[in-house]
Amino acid sequence: MPRMQRPLILLAVTVALLLAWSPPAMAKRTVPRGFYGVMWDRAATDAPEAEQEAQWSLMARSGVESVRTVFNWARAQPEPGVTDYSYTDRVVGLAASHNIQLLPVVRDAPEWAKRNVFQAGSPPKNTSDYTVFLTALIARYGPAGSYWAEHPELPKTPVRTWQIWNEPHLNLWWNTDGRSPNAWAREYAHLLKSSKVAIDAADPGATIVLAGLADYAWQHLARLDKFSINRYYDVVAINLFTSRPGNVMRGVRLVRRAMRHGGAQRKPIWLTESTWPAGKGRVSRPAVAWQRHWYTTDQGMADRVRGVYSLAAKVRRRLRIGRVVWYTWSSAYADNDLFDYSGLVRFSGGEYEPRPALAAYTASARRHQGCAKSSLGVCR
Repeated sequence: MPRMQRPLILLAVTVALLLAWSPPAMAKRTVPRGFYGVMWDRAATDAPEAEQEAQWSLMARSGVESVRTVFNWARAQPEPGVTDYSYTDRVVGLAASHNIQLLPVVRDAPEWAKRNVFQAGSPPKNTSDYTVFLTALIARYGPAGSYWAEHPELPKTPVRTWQIWNEPHLNLWWNTDGRSPNAWAREYAHLLKSSKVAIDAADPGATIVLAGLADYAWQHLARLDKFSINRYYDVVAINLFTSRPGNVMRGVRLVRRAMRHGGAQRKPIWLTESTWPAGKGRVSRPAVAWQRHWYTTDQGMADRVRGVYSLAAKVRRRLRIGRVVWYTWSSAYADNDLFDYSGLVRFSGGEYEPRPALAAYTASARRHQGCAKSSLGVCR
């Protein structure tokens, strides 16, 4: 059998099974559109176009209504003044074709724009270089974007939500070596404020999402609030990794408390990365205590998918939770990186295999969205 046919046949079987399942009665919708999200990253983003199209069709049928993905500045602009839109064009087109909202995370300074060219994760030297790139993205994908004029065959669904960087409190994404460990807060606040000005000029109705804050997210937010950032974003984003879904909600409450102190009490919170990887029995026992409590089995992962969405839907009005993004849609289940065991679908060697958590995600989405979805992302 040709290599390309095997994953597509596997997907066809999966789709048939999903379509065969139907709840006895559909309830009314209980969550806002986009509430059910996934991350689109890792090797699947470089798969052949037919395989990517099949995956996005499966996403739509599974109830995915929003996708968070990285718009990698370094990849798009390896040289100043030269922009490669090939990746971003592809993912914007896939999202539009399947009625899925897109949340781009704009991050990763190219070598020419880094503060320190010898540091991995170095922030940009000049915020203006970053905001020029942001403006170019809006000119391509925003309400008056050139992309939509070039693709009249697609439903016009402008990108109007932008996330400014990710986890700047981690050296991995915002290196502060040689400076104060907390230098990131002042520097990121400056980037955020400059981004707000640029986005408002290019698309005044756009939504600005704060960088995802992980670990002790409420403390990081309090540190950022020292620089009066509350007028420069619309949504707080948090990436909380802990043992149980209930603990995630406790973290949301702590973030909500920090938001009140910072004057942003009415703004929504999005969980932009939420996951429990099915790494037990597949990876070495983690040396770090919190990871030993966090990672789980295939069944545990499926249970936690149900749990986190159920809890978030239950408290979403009180805590103003607008979106929960599962990390991630697909991963290889292949190495000792725990996050590599978090995919709802296993993708390795060009082959896709839905994991038990995908069925849990689909059932949860159908229950709270009030219907089963087609590959176009509409109720059937």
